[in-house]
Amino acid sequence: MTFFVEGVNKSLEPQKQVRRIGEFKTVAEAVEVAQKTVDAFLQRQHRPGMEAKSLFALYQEKAEFPFIFRDDDRTFNVPGFNHVQYAQQRIKALCEAKR
Repeated sequence: MTFFVEGVNKSLEPQKQVRRIGEFKTVAEAVEVAQKTVDAFLQRQHRPGMEAKSLFALYQEKAEFPFIFRDDDRTFNVPGFNHVQYAQQRIKALCEAKR
């Protein structure tokens, strides 16, 4: 079975909204890459003293949202990874650690 990580970006031109980030043999590998995609955006956007709600608003507006699909069915997003929940956890940790 193959797991695909695809990024969806609402802020780009329609033809550039979906990007294949990678293909992986295990869901663990796919989740790790999806998490790194979220982390990279948050680290680029975070500024000292920034409130969590401001960083989350930027994430919702400008980030590439990673989704994980399996090749054996029409799964929308495999169980075990939700980019919004992961972003919220990382934002909270990032903003609290920088205070």
